[in-house]
Amino acid sequence: MKVQINEESAKKFTRQYFEKQKIVQKIYEYKYASGDKPMMHIAFNIDINFFMPTGVTITSILENNKDMNFTFHIFTDEADEKDLQKVKQTAEKYKQNCIVYIMDMEPFSHFHIKHARFKRVSFFRLYMPKVLKKVTDKFLYIDADLICINSMRPFMEIDLGDKILAAVADLPQACQVKSTHLGLFNGKYFNSGVLWIDAKKWDANNITEQCFAYQGVSEEKFTCHDQDILNLVMDGNIKFLDNKFNHLGFDGSKASEKCIIYHFSGREKPWNIALTEYNIIWRKYLTISFWDNIDNPLPPKEPKNYYNYKQAGKFYFSHGNKLEAIKCYFWYSILKIRLKVNV
Repeated sequence: MKVQINEESAKKFTRQYFEKQKIVQKIYEYKYASGDKPMMHIAFNIDINFFMPTGVTITSILENNKDMNFTFHIFTDEADEKDLQKVKQTAEKYKQNCIVYIMDMEPFSHFHIKHARFKRVSFFRLYMPKVLKKVTDKFLYIDADLICINSMRPFMEIDLGDKILAAVADLPQACQVKSTHLGLFNGKYFNSGVLWIDAKKWDANNITEQCFAYQGVSEEKFTCHDQDILNLVMDGNIKFLDNKFNHLGFDGSKASEKCIIYHFSGREKPWNIALTEYNIIWRKYLTISFWDNIDNPLPPKEPKNYYNYKQAGKFYFSHGNKLEAIKCYFWYSILKIRLKVNV
């Protein structure tokens, strides 16, 4: 049976509610784009700790697409002057546009959090089409844990037909488990880390309102966060894309030469660990960006980083470096124990 909405939320979060609420609290605009190059709008939702990865993603896009103009829309709950200055420097250096939106968190406060490492800012993507419909017909939403490695022009050539958004299917095993758990009618499940969205169709079909109707539903009903809600609401109403548009790079898997977006979609993030080819490419774009470099390929030996040492052990073992693998597995065990006993 398909997961049902919360009737109280459905009554509260109407079109009239969103028209009255001032959900965007403040806007910082850094506009330097000019000329007649095609303009693409790209949106992020992040918390204050993700400005650096976002800056790296933006840098990778700009380094690989110097024949295009971009407006980057960054939706966040807060920002400090240091990060805002770096966003401005990025826009100025590449002669592009960056806009930062400070959001009111209250309307998102009762969305479920399935895993502690995730934040409610991820639900901003359910609202942003209402903001962006005023400046563009279509835009690209992307997560901040990815890099661009080819031209972004193919996104602008996507024909949505009568669909509202386009996305790439999640990994096969995840699709089966999650679509069954949610009771999806079409039996398909997409990854919400890269979404090509028709903002006007989205708003005309009240997609934001439909998504917010799931606020307050028990977290036991879900396997993920906003991704589950989007799959429930968009069930059967999306265009599935080739995975070159969103290569899900678990464990450093190799992408095709046509890959546009390489997505570090697992728990292993390149700012924590840099051993695989794509981790190292991400670090290259970090070096080019205005954010501080990270020299160590492995994170500090702190309990919260235990998982990275497990992944490093797997990497070294698969590459024949058994001594380094043993060292990493040792620290994985120690750090995990320390985390459990809170030492």
